[in-house]
Amino acid sequence: MKIENYHIGFVGFGHMAQILCRAIENARLIPRSQILFHRRDPAKAKQNEQDFGITATSLGHLMDKSDLLLICVRPNQAEFMLRDLAELNPSSKMFVSVMAGIQLSFLQKHLGSKAQIARVMPNIASSVAEGMSLLSFASHPSIEFRSLVNLLFGASGQTIEIAEQQMDIGCGMAGSGPGLVLELIEAMAKIGEKEGITYNKALQIAAQTFLGAAKLIQKGQLPRDLLQQIATPGGTTQAGLNVLRQEQIPEKLTSAIQASCRRSKEISDEYF
Repeated sequence: MKIENYHIGFVGFGHMAQILCRAIENARLIPRSQILFHRRDPAKAKQNEQDFGITATSLGHLMDKSDLLLICVRPNQAEFMLRDLAELNPSSKMFVSVMAGIQLSFLQKHLGSKAQIARVMPNIASSVAEGMSLLSFASHPSIEFRSLVNLLFGASGQTIEIAEQQMDIGCGMAGSGPGLVLELIEAMAKIGEKEGITYNKALQIAAQTFLGAAKLIQKGQLPRDLLQQIATPGGTTQAGLNVLRQEQIPEKLTSAIQASCRRSKEISDEYF
């Protein structure tokens, strides 16, 4: 079946669900008329209908009409929502969970072993079609399901499939990583402001510097090779790198990613 013929439903319609919905719309993958959502807050649901041009509905109707359901509720609402879904004969449906820390086995426990299930870790950059979405599938996903999930999340950036046991470190890198990078960009902008550049200009300089460096990597070059090119002995870049290494900034960044990874594991442990 062509992607434009699918009907999809959002279970929960918070920030990430809205980002994904916008990405699907902007990529013209699926018509609005084939997108439904369920949200428990009637006032917010009504506002979402006006803002996105899609229809809010009951959970039962959502399940009945959707080929694929995106579960976008908070992790602490997972068990409650999955129990409700389990009562609606979910075995013939496709499900994608974007809930941090919720393992595939927990989803299968409620949705059944016959349902097609994927776990996805998107990030905030999906809102500008530069996201990094990590995908992990339950056993024996169909070619159709795998392709559909990659297409949907590819509309908001890049996708990479990883084993589920790598999801926690993936959360630390891709899920929480933008927050760490934003902190570094802010620090760079602040020093520029301190030295007399206006904050807006300093922020533009910092953001473009990070973006440019990332694009060099995406073109296939390795960080260590690029560092050899630009960090000439006695030069300005080498002087800065010396301080970074003396202050153990790479190690501290590693520790920050590991802290996010541990928190992801803690969330998982709350359900097992």
